[in-house]
Amino acid sequence: MAEYRPHVGKVVCEISPKFQRSNGIFFGSNPLKHTISVVFLQTSTTGLLIAFLHAILAPLGVTTIFSQLLAGLIMGPAILGDIEVVGKYLFPPKTFYVNDTIALFGCTMYLFLIGIKIDLSNVVKALKESKRSWAIGACSFMLPLMLSISAALFLRSMMSSSNQKLHSSIVSIAFIFSTSSFHVTANHLADLKLLNSELGRIGVSSTIVSGVLSTTLITGVLSSSEKKHGDHNNSYNMMMISAIALVIFIVYVLRPIMFWMIRQTPKGKPMKESYILYVFLMLFGNTLMGEVIGEHFVFGPIVMGLAVPDGPPLATALVEKIDAIISSMFLPLYFLFCGSKFKISLMDTQNFALVQLVALICFLAKIVGAMLPSLFYKIPLVDALCLGFLVSAHGITELIYLQTSLHLGIIDEESYGSVVIGLLWSAGVSTPVVKFLYDPSKRYLAVSRRRNIEHAFPNTELQLMACIHCEENSLSIINILEMSNPTQESPICLYVMHLVQLKGRTTPVFIDHQQVKKNNNSETSYSSKSECMINAFRSYEKQNSGKLVTKLFTSISPYETMHDEICLEIVEKRVSMLIVPFHRQWISTEITESTQPIRALNRHLLRIAPCSVGVLIERGPLNRNSAITCLSYYSVGVVFIEGPDDREALVYAMRMANGPNVRVTVVRLVEPHKKNRTLISRDYDGKLIHQFKFEYVHIKRHEYREEIVRDGVDVINVVKSLDGCFDLVLVGRSHANESTSLFSGLAEWNEYPELGYVGDMLVSSHSSFVGSVLVVQQQRLGAANNHDEHLDTSSHSMKSGQSGV
Repeated sequence: MAEYRPHVGKVVCEISPKFQRSNGIFFGSNPLKHTISVVFLQTSTTGLLIAFLHAILAPLGVTTIFSQLLAGLIMGPAILGDIEVVGKYLFPPKTFYVNDTIALFGCTMYLFLIGIKIDLSNVVKALKESKRSWAIGACSFMLPLMLSISAALFLRSMMSSSNQKLHSSIVSIAFIFSTSSFHVTANHLADLKLLNSELGRIGVSSTIVSGVLSTTLITGVLSSSEKKHGDHNNSYNMMMISAIALVIFIVYVLRPIMFWMIRQTPKGKPMKESYILYVFLMLFGNTLMGEVIGEHFVFGPIVMGLAVPDGPPLATALVEKIDAIISSMFLPLYFLFCGSKFKISLMDTQNFALVQLVALICFLAKIVGAMLPSLFYKIPLVDALCLGFLVSAHGITELIYLQTSLHLGIIDEESYGSVVIGLLWSAGVSTPVVKFLYDPSKRYLAVSRRRNIEHAFPNTELQLMACIHCEENSLSIINILEMSNPTQESPICLYVMHLVQLKGRTTPVFIDHQQVKKNNNSETSYSSKSECMINAFRSYEKQNSGKLVTKLFTSISPYETMHDEICLEIVEKRVSMLIVPFHRQWISTEITESTQPIRALNRHLLRIAPCSVGVLIERGPLNRNSAITCLSYYSVGVVFIEGPDDREALVYAMRMANGPNVRVTVVRLVEPHKKNRTLISRDYDGKLIHQFKFEYVHIKRHEYREEIVRDGVDVINVVKSLDGCFDLVLVGRSHANESTSLFSGLAEWNEYPELGYVGDMLVSSHSSFVGSVLVVQQQRLGAANNHDEHLDTSSHSMKSGQSGV
């Protein structure tokens, strides 16, 4: 490592009133001559530039860190700051003293956020259990470290003695390029919407290993540099002892206090504001102590963040409080601070080329280092290549290492600029390649086998999956399950997935409640959130022993990628139908709105799910006829027109009709010219209707009737006539004759396109229907190649956005 050289900067004298606020232009004061006004301008300008660059580059697969760092370089003195007028008014030297202070404070808070979002149980699990993670993580760190340092030593031996600056720092540069960070990889995956993918799981677990190795080694190197800077022989020893004591204090004093705060918070209630304040005071106190004992300012925030108990209520509350302001205000200033140190005038062409060569060697070595063990563990070639590019992408953690090295004098300002360019292109090249090559949906979109109820074998176990977001969804699913008639001859296996939005952590969690270990604090805390729902389904399973099996899971992940998790489970579990709750609920004359992401999730599932999908909408008390109250009959209606979705709905209703407490009525809408068509013809619709009439209508409680409809008005009148007649109505989402005059003009009034025409008529804001509706879509084979225009944003979906989405 290079010898310690204190960083020397420029001293600027400034009249103190200039640091105060401006009196305003109406009093003859120029705001751009006052520091605080200029800092506000810098913050807003940099933030806007970051947003603009990200809007342009995100479709290419470029992640946020690239836009942030590029904006910092553009706004810095190397580009815009080099323009005389801009540099004079937007970037006067005096502002950078205030700017740098705020930026480093923001960096402190950001590192605290990183610590909060890291689940130590996942880190320990990855380090203990996965040989594959160890192999990929260790190889993707050690191979580039050895090759890049070897190349750096070789290049140093070829340098002339006059090139003293790069000669002393090139090995340190190679080391920075070799480092990895779990948090950086998780952020790249989140931007690419791959956190729930197989590549995401492997990438996160392997960079946990390489990140631990990187952090351990770089901490030793930086501490060694601090040791050289000490004035006394025992300074380093005292600093290390004090650091260990600080860690012990945080873990055994402050962490138990935070657990006490959680215990004092009633279940389901938000954390008290005073508790949040106390945690921030703990953070600032520990950051101060880290500086007092001689540790780097990043030490206290990271340790304190790791000590915060994972998940809700505390970690989630902290992230919600500070995430937005850190990302929107402090980070732009931090990247402006990074850009202010980037000076093209200091850079030498030969030295720049040598640094980029080291960066390229390290970049390629990382790719190879990740690919070799991946191929050994039978990971497909394309996936292994994408994993290599993913772990090669650098981010803010490497930038912090670089800033620290500059502050300690390990590298100089010229080398700093060259390294920044290396970090920039590694992030800019890697993630677009991953976006182009890797498709997380290929594992389930390639499914060619029919997985629906219509083509399921009779008298075999029916595999269903239900997604729930809250306790209110549980009883509705249980009632649907009761109507589905599980028997000894035709049992049902129900997979229940409790979907929870990812908050207060970086990586998704998938909990199998059949295997939750009590000593896993993270999974136990999330299991307690699902406890009421779990107990309800297990209680119902006991009542139907031998006829029903329920398996319960919790998925904590971002809504943007939750559909990948669900679809992968569908394929693995061989599910025939997925039932999801509608994003809008009607409860006791009140309308409650769920978040827009839930609607987007349902649309994703309707578009790509490798099985049939049912969207359950509650516009009435389906719960009144529950298994608990033991009332006589569920009254079930089926609106049948024609097409695969209508057949799927009717087949499901026919299964229900076999139950002793279900009464099924099929209402078939027939156009006049099809009235006399022979039912036992070659069309599948006629055969299924004939089967229902032959097998069920002779049982007095079941009924079949036909309604002649000529146009959309007739369809609306028939649908309106269903009001008050049924507890549950099953309808197909789409119909084979939607292009005819039967549905002409209805698209203009379609409030919820994802429900189809008939489903939308039943549940739209203008409907008076009271009851529950299950909108059924049969599995779409080759969903990747099908374009469903009804699910795309359009004029009618805009109406729904205005009416309560």
